[in-house]
Amino acid sequence: MGYNAPAAFGAILFLMACMPENPATDSAAAAQAAAQAAAVPPADACGAATLQSLVGQPVVDQDFSGIGTAQRIMADGSPMTMDYRADRLNVTYDGKGRITRIWCG
Repeated sequence: MGYNAPAAFGAILFLMACMPENPATDSAAAAQAAAQAAAVPPADACGAATLQSLVGQPVVDQDFSGIGTAQRIMADGSPMTMDYRADRLNVTYDGKGRITRIWCG
């Protein structure tokens, strides 16, 4: 029996394709992904859940200044940036000045 060099070379290439490029980098990336997942803020990081009773109340009667690290109070349909900040309290109100929605984001 003879040695089949092309078949052996193909088998080596096949096995090399299944190996990680750099095991240290792959484990570091996995550790970084796990750390980021653990750092995800809670769903109610801005405290909106405790303020849901204010929906329907006049917005001018409310003081949101001490809640969360940032607030965004705007009329329904107002343009807003679409960046997500879990710590930002968002409040929208209707044409009559009544709160329609309170949420984090």
